[in-house]
Amino acid sequence: MSTTWSVERPESATLCERCTPYLPLLVDISQAGKDFQAHREWWKKTYGRVQPAVITGLSPSECELCQILHRCFSRFPGFDPTTTEIKVFNSKPSSHRGLDHHTCIFQACGYELILAPVNPSVTAQGTETVHSFAARPVFASFNPLLAKIWLAKCDAQHAACKPDHSSKDFDFPFRVIDVQEGRLVDAPPDVRYIALSYVWGGVEQVMLKRSNKQFLEQPGSITPDSRTEAKGEYADVEEEMESEGRIVPRIIREAIRLCQLIDERYLWVDSLCIIQDDEIQTESGAWTNEEKLAQIPKMDVIYGASALTVIAACGSDSNAGLPGVHPSDTRVTQTMGKIGDQFFVSIQKDPMAAFWRSTWVSRGWTFQEFLLSRRHLIFLPEQVVFHCRTLAWCEDHPLEYIDDGSTDLGSSVPVWTMSAELEPLKVPVRSAWAADVFFPRIFINQFYASWLQNFLQRSLSVPSDHLLAFEGALSASKKLLGRFHYGLPIGYFCETLNWKVGQGRDAWNNKVPYQGLTQRRSGFPSWSWTGWIWDLPSTETFNLSYQVDSAEKWRRVGIWGIRTSTNGDLEPWRITSPDVTPWDRLNIAPSGAFDTDEDWIKEELPTYFDIAKSTTIPSNCLTIKTIIATIHISSQPLNEYSNLNRAYPSSEFIAEESLDGIGFSSEWTEKIEAGLQLQIIVIGNFYWGPNPKQPEYTDEDDPTIVCLVVQPAGGGVFERLDVLRAKTSLMKKLDWKPVVAVLQ
Repeated sequence: MSTTWSVERPESATLCERCTPYLPLLVDISQAGKDFQAHREWWKKTYGRVQPAVITGLSPSECELCQILHRCFSRFPGFDPTTTEIKVFNSKPSSHRGLDHHTCIFQACGYELILAPVNPSVTAQGTETVHSFAARPVFASFNPLLAKIWLAKCDAQHAACKPDHSSKDFDFPFRVIDVQEGRLVDAPPDVRYIALSYVWGGVEQVMLKRSNKQFLEQPGSITPDSRTEAKGEYADVEEEMESEGRIVPRIIREAIRLCQLIDERYLWVDSLCIIQDDEIQTESGAWTNEEKLAQIPKMDVIYGASALTVIAACGSDSNAGLPGVHPSDTRVTQTMGKIGDQFFVSIQKDPMAAFWRSTWVSRGWTFQEFLLSRRHLIFLPEQVVFHCRTLAWCEDHPLEYIDDGSTDLGSSVPVWTMSAELEPLKVPVRSAWAADVFFPRIFINQFYASWLQNFLQRSLSVPSDHLLAFEGALSASKKLLGRFHYGLPIGYFCETLNWKVGQGRDAWNNKVPYQGLTQRRSGFPSWSWTGWIWDLPSTETFNLSYQVDSAEKWRRVGIWGIRTSTNGDLEPWRITSPDVTPWDRLNIAPSGAFDTDEDWIKEELPTYFDIAKSTTIPSNCLTIKTIIATIHISSQPLNEYSNLNRAYPSSEFIAEESLDGIGFSSEWTEKIEAGLQLQIIVIGNFYWGPNPKQPEYTDEDDPTIVCLVVQPAGGGVFERLDVLRAKTSLMKKLDWKPVVAVLQ
């Protein structure tokens, strides 16, 4: 027997003739998971009866709904209450206990107003009252009780959101701000703390230095009211900070106040908890110090061990504050009004939209601060959003009741809580996939590549910080992929040297001129993504795909790097070993072209090691024992949909011999028209194996060969330009010669 459900709707409502049909649609329910026919019948009985779905000619003095609509849309230019058409649509924000909850969207002047009642309820046959979708007023001040509820529910119910690390395991000096005593302290064992993520901007703020450390450890030196006056032996510290115009910025002061309001005693802020004096310059040109060198690679454990990360996604610098910690006019934007005996409030369709537009999202350092944190309390201009690895909650519509954590209530949450932008911004757990799955492929394709697509679009005030700002993400990946070298996993080095820039298409899927990477990043190697300025149009992005489902299907070449030994000398170290036998079977190069036996390492490698040592930054160099060939670049596009230029084995440009497409910016046009020739060096090959649809077919004897497109940089050294891939049968048309390439 089916259950009969009813929903409380406004009583004694004062509505005009035009708005009366919409009253039942402002608070409505229907069975979830309806098939097409059931949905069609429900539509006919509800929205189908209200035609046309347009309200024109408001009567705010006579109608409560007209009052609300007038209050909302009258602030937009061009709105005329007598003539403007307000279109009405159905909105299904959530489901709960097998029921879809509905309300209306009113659209005019390029704006959408979504109304929901503040205290609705749904009753089953007059016996059981359950939650219905509702709105919640957002006031000028944020209610800290909400943050405490969100944090407590996540703590109690979300196993996936438990911290990955504990501060008791930290192997570096760790300080926090004691918000009760208003000072910097060495963190107590296994401390529970809140982390702060914000944009520094150009604010001259107080930072932890050796000269002011003792002062900042005094009670009252760091408070929500800035800092106390330094006296006595610390007077010179006060004078130094004043002469530099340094303050404790508003964001930090309000984060301290927030911690006090939600009863969290300790706060971690990078600028005040890590010594900022820079005294060491790295090979890449970055200035740093021993404490930074120890802690920056450990951002995964610092943010991963925090109980919560507060994200200040308002404004463009550290004086923007946390709206709501103190009353803020930016939060008072909701449209409110009564209809009958029920109070209605507007809600945001996507509370996170302001987050994705924020300066915070555009900054490089903040990427890993979000990625590595299990929970985020995001302060936006109009409201606060709580996001964790399991769910997302916000101020203007309560969703906490949907997350039971112990029973399946047949519930679903609004789409914004599971947006595509949020999906890759997490560190995966290996146990979520079957044990027999080749996980490196999943991790590289779905996470590592997606992280870099996101990160490389962001900006850094100091370009040489590029690798440092991603170091925490790499540290979090070590347990899944092993160690990294200049941002590439050593265990899958040849495979990930295979990165490139994805060719551009506009929003209408049309070809657009290719730009590609045109500027090198000083201090970093050309063969790594770290070695380029990623100033690309929105139609181009980082591209990397691990093509096969087994490490055995990738055949590698021998590669060495350079590192500093324990006694301070430079020494070569093996990154990859060549798969000599599979290469010899392909018969593409003279026998032994890929071999790196002990005699070769002892007698030949030192010659190329010396070449690498003569470069500006020897540790940037790779020595690759491989084969090399010349390709010819045509002005013809790869195909009618591509903006890449065809590469051929000869200047005859025979269509059937086209190898692959390579992207060139307009700066290369004259060279291409004059007959551009480039060199390629092999870094590996891969094959897919038997085709499930054609089991008798396999490409093992005709694998895809992967090459780096290179150009000479002088002194026997090459630089990487792009990647080229083609089947072995095509590659055999090239004139291959053995080479030991030093790549910087």
